[in-house]
Amino acid sequence: MHVLLTGANSFVGRHMASALSDAGVRLTATYRSDGSAIRHLKASLPGTEFVRLDLACPNDFATLPARIDCIVHVAGVSVAPRDDMLACNVTGAGNLLDYARNACASRIVIASTLSVHGEIAEDVVTELTPIRAPDLYGASKYLAERLFAAESHWLPCVAIRLPGVLGEGAHRAWIPTLLERLRRNQDVTVYGSESRFNNAAHVSDLCRLLQNLLRDQWSGFHAFPVGARGEITIADLVRVLISGTGSSSKIAEGAALKRSFTISSGYAEKRFGYDPMNIDAMLSRYVSEAGQ
Repeated sequence: MHVLLTGANSFVGRHMASALSDAGVRLTATYRSDGSAIRHLKASLPGTEFVRLDLACPNDFATLPARIDCIVHVAGVSVAPRDDMLACNVTGAGNLLDYARNACASRIVIASTLSVHGEIAEDVVTELTPIRAPDLYGASKYLAERLFAAESHWLPCVAIRLPGVLGEGAHRAWIPTLLERLRRNQDVTVYGSESRFNNAAHVSDLCRLLQNLLRDQWSGFHAFPVGARGEITIADLVRVLISGTGSSSKIAEGAALKRSFTISSGYAEKRFGYDPMNIDAMLSRYVSEAGQ
C-alpha cells in the first residue's frame, strides 16, 4: 500500500509518519516548512519519500507520486491570518481532492477538529452534535469536511474530530500549556473545577485507529469525535499533573467560563475499533512523556 501523508512535520503528523513506516507501508510524506522537526524525521525514516508541499499551490502537487492508494490528511493551519487559514484549510482541501482523483486514490482519512461544532450546548458531544457558529478555524475545517463529503461516493472519507491531542511533543493545547506552567512552579487558575472531563486523545491511540482505517474496508463519509475513556473532574486532573511534576504551584479556582461537556467515542469504537486509554492513565503517561 502506498500512503500519502500531509503535514508530516506537525506533532500528530510526525507520530503518524513513524507509525505508518513501522507498519510497513510505502510512505510519501509532505511538509510545508523546513526546520529541525522535519530534519529529524527524515533522519529517523530513511525509507520514506519526503516532498515539500504548499497545499494552497496547485503547481506543487505535480511533485507528488502519479499514483497513490490512500491519503492521510493531517496538514492544516489553526493560528494564522484569515486568508492564510482559508487558503490552507479550504483551498488546500480542494487541491488535494483534485490530486486524489488524478492519482486514483481509493480513500482518505482527515484530521478535523472538535472546533467544527462551535458553541456546544449538549452535555456529551457525539457524531450527531449540531454545528453552531464555529470560529474561523472550526468553520474552515468544517468546509473542508463538506468538500470531502461531497466526493465520498468515489473517495470514501473518515474525518476524525480531534480534541486536544497528548503525547511526546504535544504543545499549545490546554493540558500541555497547564503542565508547562506547573513544571515551572507558576501559579494557575482552574475554572469549573468540578466539571467532568475526558476531552483529550493520545496520539498513540490515534495511530492505532489510523492503522484500523487503512486495513479495513469502508465506504461513504464518516465524521465523529474521539476522546479518552472514562471521565475525571478538572480538579482531579490538576491533582494528577501536580503529583506527576511535584509542582509547588499555587492553584486558584474560578467560576466556569463556558458550558462544560464530555466526548463520546462510541461511534469510533463500534464502527472502527477505536480503543482509547482511560483518562487517568492517559494523563499519567503524558506527564512521563513530557518530562523526557
